[in-house]
Amino acid sequence: MTAAGAGTPARSRLACALPFLAYVLAALIGALAVAGLMPAATIAGDGGLWTAPAGDIAQNVTGHLALQADGWRFPPLVAGNLMWPHGLSIAMTDSNPFMSLLGKLVADIRGETGNLMGIWFAACWVLQPVAAVYAVRSFGARRLESMLAAAVFSVCFPALLARTEHMNLCAHFILLLALGLAARMVAAGDGRRARAWLLAGGLLTFAILVHPYLFVFSAALLAAPLLQVLLQDQRGRLRATGYYLAACAVPVLVYGGLSGALGGAEKRFGYYSMNLLSPIWAQRSGVFGASLPVLDATGGQYEGFNYLGAGGLVLIGLAVLAGLLGRRAVVPPGAAATPDWRPLLLVLAGLALLSLSTRVYAGDLLLVSVLVKPMNQIFGLVQSSGRAFWAVGYALILGSIVMLERRLPRPALGLVLAAVVGLQVADVRPLQADARAVLSGTGQRAPVIAIPPGARLLTIPSVCTADPRAEEKAATLRYAAIRAGLLLSDIKVSRLPRWFNCEIAVSDGAELPLRDGEIRLFLETGGQSRFRLEAMGAGVACGQQDGMIACSRGLGVIWPDPPPYGAPLREVATSVAAQGTALDPLLSFGWQHDAAGLAWSEGPRATLLFRVPPSVARTGALIRLGLEGVARRPGQVRPVVLRAGEGAGMAADLPDLQPAVLEVPVAPAAMPDGIVRIAIDIDHPVDPTARGIAAPVGRAGVRLVSLDVAPLVARPAGNSD
Repeated sequence: MTAAGAGTPARSRLACALPFLAYVLAALIGALAVAGLMPAATIAGDGGLWTAPAGDIAQNVTGHLALQADGWRFPPLVAGNLMWPHGLSIAMTDSNPFMSLLGKLVADIRGETGNLMGIWFAACWVLQPVAAVYAVRSFGARRLESMLAAAVFSVCFPALLARTEHMNLCAHFILLLALGLAARMVAAGDGRRARAWLLAGGLLTFAILVHPYLFVFSAALLAAPLLQVLLQDQRGRLRATGYYLAACAVPVLVYGGLSGALGGAEKRFGYYSMNLLSPIWAQRSGVFGASLPVLDATGGQYEGFNYLGAGGLVLIGLAVLAGLLGRRAVVPPGAAATPDWRPLLLVLAGLALLSLSTRVYAGDLLLVSVLVKPMNQIFGLVQSSGRAFWAVGYALILGSIVMLERRLPRPALGLVLAAVVGLQVADVRPLQADARAVLSGTGQRAPVIAIPPGARLLTIPSVCTADPRAEEKAATLRYAAIRAGLLLSDIKVSRLPRWFNCEIAVSDGAELPLRDGEIRLFLETGGQSRFRLEAMGAGVACGQQDGMIACSRGLGVIWPDPPPYGAPLREVATSVAAQGTALDPLLSFGWQHDAAGLAWSEGPRATLLFRVPPSVARTGALIRLGLEGVARRPGQVRPVVLRAGEGAGMAADLPDLQPAVLEVPVAPAAMPDGIVRIAIDIDHPVDPTARGIAAPVGRAGVRLVSLDVAPLVARPAGNSD
């Protein structure tokens, strides 16, 4: 046997062992990252980060724990203790449905709830370099130093370190797996094979149960093998298209079935975009200066933070030079010839364009603004489009490593990769420090109040506030309340359920009486302007502190300083109909006046709040409202729903711009202490300018003309009219 022949089996065994060794070393790199970023208390789920979280993390883990605390329901992701009494899918709070369902199963076995999100954070960082090895091997890397460089770059990826405050979007390993799978399918021409698409469907199902954005970007990457078939194989087009659509549709059906709803999002495509300079601008850099600001020309481009790092930029630059000036490509043993990457490159180019949106900024300079409105309608649900560049950034890094492997001799390859890896590690130190502070709970603030014993329900009607400080306090309090076993009547959500709107939540919190065991907090700046002590109900204890108001029923005074009383509620006489400016004291939420003094509703909710005489309060009241509808189109009717107190709604159709009188019966139980609250709900209010109507509001539904009160007279027995 020749020497070459004798060495062949040994070389083969080494080639088989090398990937295993690379994956083991990658997992160790991930474990080192976990040790450097997270204290044990954070991983355990009972301390560190989880002591008093705020913002997105508080919202996410609140839903995670709420699902465990509630019984099993259908759909399975609905937690009845969120947005009580309606219930809410924890998919709408970005609470990682996969881990939350797993946590619910574990809680059933243990008999108590537990926070698994510390384990999730650790798993993300351990799996990140493992997935990077898989992806770089999919691009053709066969050298151990290439695989280890990819592993280190993956845990030093600036966009990942900058997303630590969003525990689900830390799962960049899903993008790396999708990128690697797409590359393998393209290289092998597997776009027509059902087995490959089964694997893709499984990955996409996992992705959507972690976060919908990861599903969208992974599905885009996996369009590359379909595109390859569409471009190259006429006979296999129909089959490949069917496989791809099934791989994408099944996860959506699973998600919808578990959640009960897909949810919606505010369409703001272009606001959370990527700045054109973001990949190369040294933001939060340890090499060029940590004080360099994050590029943000829109106010939301922090979501498009995509700096590639000093090491990453040098790596890409060297790969380009090697491709242009280097020697012929060397194909390592066991590596196939270079595939046709054009389908994958087209997909990556599409993701890059999506990240920039149709309003492209370079720094603060607007370069392009085209098709803003139609693109917002098409891509509006992907409003944080700047995140689409994540996969592109990984592809640039991994592709550059493979290019250098093919163009450089082995000794030079190791030295070059060691140098750029070291540069990247040094450059991301400020971002690592920030991530370590977040994961350790550094700077957390205790809740503004302690949850008193006996509390059953927490209401914080600032769910739609634009005050970030108020929402930070609210998120921490909701988390503490769920841990204490309370119900939440409101919670901030990332994707609104179809039945929810902010105006209803805020007006109900400001105007409906408290229930036994309820704590109601007004935290936001200006909250006092909506606060009416009378509306909170009899026997309620209220106090204020630092401009915040807390009320409770049956729990005593939370803050000792007396709150502002607010304007006293006007009593409406039964003899005279209120019209014109006489209606002003009765208007509560969602009204604006025109020049003639006529009150127009603004948005989907408008309310009236007033008192009736004691004699009427004992027998019941009949409220007659003179209203004019503002329909969506001339000649149509304006559907409205009127509610008295917390009772069932009464539907009515108002003629367009014509006066009509609606009679609303109010039973004594619906007006405690003689206080009547009438809520008018308007589905899809109309922009009056689209109708050519001059109005003081942007979303009109009704105009209030008159109101009068009469005693509610019971019908004689046996009268069927």
